[in-house]
Amino acid sequence: MTDINLNALKAGINRLRTKGGADPSSLYDLVNGFVTIDGSIQSRPGTVRHAALPAGTKGLCAFDGGMVVFSSTPQTMPAGYTCEVLSHPTDDTQTIVEIHFAAPFMGFLYVVAEFSNGDVFHYWLQSGGTWEALTMYRANDTVLPTVKNGLRYQAVMNDNPVAWAPSVPRAVGDVVQPTVYTGWKYTVIAVDGDNPASGLIEPDWLESDGAIVYEDQDNTPTPTTPTPGTGSPGGDRYSNLPGYKQNQLDSLL
Repeated sequence: MTDINLNALKAGINRLRTKGGADPSSLYDLVNGFVTIDGSIQSRPGTVRHAALPAGTKGLCAFDGGMVVFSSTPQTMPAGYTCEVLSHPTDDTQTIVEIHFAAPFMGFLYVVAEFSNGDVFHYWLQSGGTWEALTMYRANDTVLPTVKNGLRYQAVMNDNPVAWAPSVPRAVGDVVQPTVYTGWKYTVIAVDGDNPASGLIEPDWLESDGAIVYEDQDNTPTPTTPTPGTGSPGGDRYSNLPGYKQNQLDSLL
């Protein structure tokens, strides 16, 4: 076979059969190369190693102005790269063997990871932003540390308050939260009556730090018919009828 040097192309790629052999001014195909503006052929340059990533990291995607990889443990990353830690939900000894999918979805990364035991889980890496000092966070809010380590942190309530319920005994210091979760908790700071208890109707919860919520319960007993022949002339005698009692609850986030 005769070698022909292609110095300049005039006809581009032509896959038509040409009598007498291939036309040196055209190409049948071109792989890993490109044609310059003057018609000469140049080899396409290969990829260049940009950074060496730690062992144990898997996957790679672009997000939020940088590159993101994934691991089951925190990793020290080179500049321009971050590592998101994905833990197996029930067995933290499992390691990631493959990332099947990773892409932004509604402002956060959506990731599908396979672990060493074959389990596949889906993750949506939501975050409430980077932690800030003197900021009020509600229970279940998530934040990132100022120095990112691939982990997210979720706010929880220290005393695990119980949900409000009717006719529950009350004592100073009790902590409750609304039946519909709002992130606020309320501490009983004062009670009234011999046997203080919550009312039959849930109070309106004020959502501001230090707000006072009054919880009213009607303790008025049902009047009884006096025994005939007792009481003062012209009227009936009834037992003393106490009014409403109030429990005061102090709000705290």
